[in-house]
Order: sequence, then structure tokens, then C-alpha cells
Amino acid sequence: MLSRLKTKFTSNQPERSLTLRLLVLAAMLVPLLALARVSLLWPHVLAAAVGIGLGHWYSYRHLEKPNQPLRGLMFIAIHLALCWLFVGLVSGASVPQAQFAIFAQAITSFDLRYRSSLLNTLIHSFAILYVAAALSRTVELALYLLLFAVLVLAVFFTAEKETGLKRASLRPTSTGASAPHRSMTIFGFNFGLIVIPAMILAFIFTPRFSNNPIVPPFTLNIPLRGGINAEIINPGVPLVQINGWSDEIGDYFIGFDTNLDLRYRGGLSDAIVMYVRSPSRSYWRSHSYDTYTGVSWTQSDDRLIDIKRSAGVVYELPRPPGAPPTLARRDQPGLEPGEQEIVQSFTIVREQPNLIFAAYRPSKIFITAERVSLDSGDGLRVPEPLQPGLTYSVISKRPEFEPDLLRQASTDIPPDIARRYLQLPANISERTQALARNLAAPYDNHFDKITALTNYLLAEYPYNFFPPPHPPGAEAVDTFLFEDREGFCEQYVTALVVMARSLGIPARLAAGYGSGDYNPVTNYYEVRFSHAHSWAEVYFPEYGWAPFDPTPGWTPQPYPTPVQNWLFANNGHFFGLDVPALPAAALVAGGSSVLAILIPGVIIVALGAGLLFIAITLSKRLRLILAARAAARYTSLLSDPERRHILKLYRQAVRLLTRRKHRPRATWESLTEYARRSGSHPGLTRLTHLAEIAAYRPQAPDAETVAKAKTALAELKDELAKG
Repeated sequence: MLSRLKTKFTSNQPERSLTLRLLVLAAMLVPLLALARVSLLWPHVLAAAVGIGLGHWYSYRHLEKPNQPLRGLMFIAIHLALCWLFVGLVSGASVPQAQFAIFAQAITSFDLRYRSSLLNTLIHSFAILYVAAALSRTVELALYLLLFAVLVLAVFFTAEKETGLKRASLRPTSTGASAPHRSMTIFGFNFGLIVIPAMILAFIFTPRFSNNPIVPPFTLNIPLRGGINAEIINPGVPLVQINGWSDEIGDYFIGFDTNLDLRYRGGLSDAIVMYVRSPSRSYWRSHSYDTYTGVSWTQSDDRLIDIKRSAGVVYELPRPPGAPPTLARRDQPGLEPGEQEIVQSFTIVREQPNLIFAAYRPSKIFITAERVSLDSGDGLRVPEPLQPGLTYSVISKRPEFEPDLLRQASTDIPPDIARRYLQLPANISERTQALARNLAAPYDNHFDKITALTNYLLAEYPYNFFPPPHPPGAEAVDTFLFEDREGFCEQYVTALVVMARSLGIPARLAAGYGSGDYNPVTNYYEVRFSHAHSWAEVYFPEYGWAPFDPTPGWTPQPYPTPVQNWLFANNGHFFGLDVPALPAAALVAGGSSVLAILIPGVIIVALGAGLLFIAITLSKRLRLILAARAAARYTSLLSDPERRHILKLYRQAVRLLTRRKHRPRATWESLTEYARRSGSHPGLTRLTHLAEIAAYRPQAPDAETVAKAKTALAELKDELAKG
């Protein structure tokens, strides 16, 4: 209908759609909100949001010509933001990389003149949302992801609709109907409609693989400073108790202290203390005790050994005493037969003692601490309490404690082990020792004896955070077994250790946290104060310290479960990656169990696929309806001879101006904009007004209007001839 109808829309044309800009702005604000929620960067996010809003407003108001001084200021601002990043890395600021990302987005928002620039900001926003996802430990992130996906789809749809209408108005066919062509916008809409929901479903339902990352996560921050002494620093303040009784629920766990006093009474709150990402369920061990006084536990040897730092944040642990070396695995040097490497990442939410929690047995730690020390009970210490926001990683080598092998273990106890771990106070009652002898009598090996003691405690004694107050002068195990007959985990474990030692079996009390509640959406274990726990470790000469848990109500997993390496495992190689080498039977068994777990997910995916199909079908139908309406409208316009005559006269005027070295009318320019740019020509102004009447007014022009158009074109020719 107009000149240069075959010119395609390109990304170097200013984007004039206010609706599209508002949708992009809304989509950009969603990741900022998600980041503020997980990182507490509210002041930074608010400043960035204001900057992004002002940038969009300025870009929309100044589309025609770039402001070079403003671009210079933006260049300076970007480098200042980069300096802010480096200062934040050194000073320990909260996620300085994310701060740089949101400030950079605010700065670049002042030069969003083109559609391509607007769509590129969505990629930047998705990166910010990814950062928020990396910091998020709850399912709340799914809401932001869904909202962002909806807004992105709305952006694609709006861009496609407006592009289609413009093409329909500028591409008449020989029959007068419009022929809008498929564009990258259409492709992007369909791509986003399919891929974004698919990404959400993949995030929720696909398994997480267990290969070791090249560098496990840790906080790049000011390190935990200072020396380490024998005292355990517990930021939780114990309740002041009278006669060893309290019915309070708090955040103090007696196991995280230099002295574990069994006379203490009190419950633990359900507040989350840390998030743990691990391919294996396990207790998160911190330390152990070896000396029992009758009412409390202590460590007899308070010496600490500094762990050698192999890199800036990497500490290599020696193989613990009591774990004699055997033949190393040929496919993984440093691993014993039956061992697997378990990588865990811990994110601290509430202040914790100066103890490193890890799955048994830790071999390497990634943490920003000036020193890491090993105590005499195979516990790991750092100089200060663990602060909220701290992230550290541990690589543990999973031991394999096969019952048949432990039954055959030697009963010859090394003297140094016997001296420390067979210690008992003089007030252990005869009935406690007699109970241990009676339970162990049918068995001839240490493993079955310990198992019998454990099963008895699990079956006969109910769990209670608040047993009766401890009688003055009484021995704790005798009171628990024969008087109260109920108690909390430290009492069960103490009873097991004392009875084991009375049989000549070395044992100790270990402390830490249970595995926590696994969240299948976030793939994190959510560990709470109430998951603080104690269990026993029993010494077997050929295998070291094997854990046993005699406390009822707990899923006993003191050391890591086997890792399910679904795809890339630790038992083969492919282009430098580990790949599975599982027997067919194991694959079939694993596949059947996985199928049972994923049936709900498969149903949801099927429903999602059906909804996607319906949405795609409706979107195609909507495009056809819009194109048909545009075609019908322009077909009726072009069928009127007066309209066509006036528009023909206007095209002649444009050709005249082009021959006079005027720049041709751009496809994005309206008729009025082109007339203003072409200079002061009264004839062109009148002809432009008449052409707009012919193109857009529903009523067809009459013969008088055509005559006026001819007169206006003649006036323009005279003006150009005189000029």
C-alpha cells in the first residue's frame, strides 16, 4: 500500500510500544524481588528498581537520537559498579556479584531504545533469577519463576501481535489481502511457550547427579579469624535450671559444649539452622566425647592438631586413627574398596558452635577460615562460631560397615584405644553391668553384642525430652535404665556406651545433627534445632569407629547412605566424565524404584504437555484471527477507487521528495512524522492529511477529496520546482 513495502522490520528500529516496555519492566522487577527475599539486599534492590524504572522512562521519551553525554556517564557508572564489586569481594559484602548485576542492569536501562535491547534485558534478568535460585532454600522461588515465565510469554505475545499487525498493514498481496510473514518474534513466542514451562518441570522432577564439582560451594568472605582453643563455643545460652529441671523449648543443645551434662532438661525448637545439599542422607557429625563421670561427658585430651591447608580455602584431612589403610581402588586413587566420595554443601541460617558439621568420614573441607583443627575425638573446630550466611563444603569418604565383616573383626584392642575408650567411673551399678552381660551372653562377637544392646534400648524405653529431674548424687545410666525408664538421646547413647565398655568393647558418644527434612523441590535437607542428636561409635580394630544409634523415633543413618549415581557415576569415564558401569540387574531394579517415585511427576508432566498443546493451538488460532481481521480491513480499504487514487497520489509525492535527495520514508515512520522530517512543504502537509483520511477513516473519501489531493500534489511540485 505504501512505498518500500518489502522492507523488513529490524532490531535497529526504536521500539515505540508502551505496552511491550511495561511488560519488560514488570518482568525485570520479578528477579529483583526474588533476590531481595533470599539475600536481604532490600536497599540495593530498591535502588536498582528505581534506576530501572527511570531508565525505561528516559529510554521511551528519547527514542530518536542517542544521548552521547549520557552514554559517557553510563560508561563511568558501569566501571564504578565494577569497583563496587571488587570492594565487596574484599570487605565481605553480601553477594557482591549479585549487587553488581542489578546495578549494571539499572545503568543500562537508560539506553533501551530498540526491541533487541529490551529482549536482551530479559536474559540479564534470567541470570539474576538464577542467582536467586542458587541462594534460595525454599519453594517460594517457584512462585517468582512462574511469574517471570508468564511475563516473558506476555512480552513475546505482545511483540508478535504488534509485529504481525504492522506487517499486515505494509504487505498487501495481489488480491489485496495481507500476508504477514513468520518472524523471529513468532519463533521466540513458541519457543518460550514450550521451553520455560519445560524448564520448571525439569527443575522439579529430574534427579540431581552426584559427581564432584570442580570447586564445591563456599563463601568468599572474610575468614573466621583467631586461634582455636579446647573450649567449644556454643552461641546458644543454656537455661538456668534448678535441680536439673526445665520444660522450656529453646535453641541450646547440651551436645554442643565442652562438657555434656546429662542432668540438663529442655526441648529444642523447630527453627531451621542450616540447609545441606548432599546426594546421600547422613547424620552431620561434629565431635565426640570419651570420658564419662557418672553425670556428664568430657574430652580427656584437649590437644588440637592444625589441619594442613593445601590451598587458600581447602583443608586436607588425614585418614582418622583406627581406619587402617587397605588396598586403594584402582579407578579412584585414595579411596578404599567400598568407599564413595560424598560432596556436601552447608549453608548456615542461624549462628552455630565453632564446629564443622560433616558426613562421616570427612576428607577435605572448603571453608574460609584462617585455621581448622582436629580434636582428639575426630571433631573439627574453627576459630569462631559459624555465622548466618556462611557456606562451606565437605567431601567425605563413605565407609562400608558390612555386618558380616564386623562380626569377624578382631577383639584385640590397641592399648591407647583401650585406655581412653574403656574408661568407666566407679559408681556404675552392678545391675547395669548385669543387664549388659545378660543381653550379650548369646553372642561371641562384638558386633552382635552391640546390636543386642541397641535393639533392647530401642524396644524398651520411650523417648521423652522432659524425663523426671535427675536425683542428686545418682548415676545417670542406672537412673535412666531402672528408675525413669524414659529419656532423651544422650541418655540412650550413654547407656549403650557404658554397657559396651563394661563388656570390654571400646565406645564413645558422638554428637551433631540428624539429616533433617529432605525437600525434593529444592534438593536441600532442612536441618532444624530439634534435629540435634547424639549416637554411639564403637571401635572395630580393622575398620575403625562404626556408628550405632539406640534412640527410638530416629531414622538411623549415622553415616552416608550409598549414592545413587543415575547417569554420571564414580565408576567409569567418558570424555573425562564419570559414567556408570552398573550391571543390568541393578539398572532394572533402580529403574523400577525410580519409576515408582516419578509416577506423580509423570502425570503432572503429561497434564502440562496437554496444556502446552492447547495453548500453542490457541495462539496459532489467535494469530490467524488477527491476520484475517487486518486483511479484511485493508482489503475493504483498497477496494475503494477514491482511496486507492489518493494513496497513489501520495506515493508520487514521496518519489518526488526522494529524487530531491530526501531520505525515503522509513517503515516505522508515520505519514505525519515523515512530512515533518521532509521540511516545510504546505502541499505535502495537506496531501499527508488527505492520505491519512483515505487510509484510516472508515467512510470512503468522495470525489471532492480526490480533487483536493490532486491540487495538493500540484502545489508540492510547484514548491519543489521553485526550491
